Amino acid sequence: MAGVSAAFWRPLHALFSSSLQAEFSSHVVLLPVVAAYLVWSERREIFSAARYHPRFGAASAACGACVSAVLWRWGSAAPVLQLVAVLLLAGAGFAAFFGAAALRKAMFPFALLLLMLPLPAAAIEHAIEFLRSGSTWLTAWMFAALGVPVFREGFTLAVPGVTIEVAKECSGINSSVALMITLLVAAHETLRAPWRKAILLAVAIPLSIVKNAVRIVTLTMLALKVNPDFLYGRLHHEGGFVFFLITLAMLYPIWKLLQRGEAGPPENRLAAATSVAYPVSAGS
Repeated sequence: MAGVSAAFWRPLHALFSSSLQAEFSSHVVLLPVVAAYLVWSERREIFSAARYHPRFGAASAACGACVSAVLWRWGSAAPVLQLVAVLLLAGAGFAAFFGAAALRKAMFPFALLLLMLPLPAAAIEHAIEFLRSGSTWLTAWMFAALGVPVFREGFTLAVPGVTIEVAKECSGINSSVALMITLLVAAHETLRAPWRKAILLAVAIPLSIVKNAVRIVTLTMLALKVNPDFLYGRLHHEGGFVFFLITLAMLYPIWKLLQRGEAGPPENRLAAATSVAYPVSAGS
């Protein structure tokens, strides 16, 4: 793994640097941490039958050297192809040192690293528009349920005293990705039946919209009733984690219900998964 990282230092450094600066990819830098945590937490099972394969290791090293040389010679190769090469060679190196059986048992952490691959810009735009539309509609409904007169036009909501727009930055895309990663880890660690895992992951999107609507309504009501600065202060720009925890609290009874009937004692690792899955700059 260290050799692969050294050989592909330039594309990896560029990837992590861009992810910290990009608006909707701050989760990328933490995915290796999540994968490493999963390997460590399951180390007894993964390495129970570890076997060193020197021939496979030599073949992997040769393959890595060739790929590295090609990408070094033609540095203009697409970053996504460079990252795919890194992931494939990392898996091959893991199998070389610990055996194919260990790699199969560690397949989920390696598969999780595929989320580092950048999504097409069109897919990101569609996701943002979907979250904005759902958040705007639900926010308007919540205002009406609270007895607050509201007028909606597109992504703009007007209530007495303030007009707000659910901008792209307020779509909640970062925290939605963080929630999905958290639930992937929680489902893998605490649930066995595939249908139970699917249900837990399926509720991530609607709850992301609920979380975003609750956030908008809360900030707006605080601005109207307490202080207008709530629309521009720290809770608006840095309070994403607070509402992220509220979403997890809403998920907790669903998760506990899904755990019923699972064979073996349940093990609560949701908090540990949360601590490494929430992105660095997830303000939304």
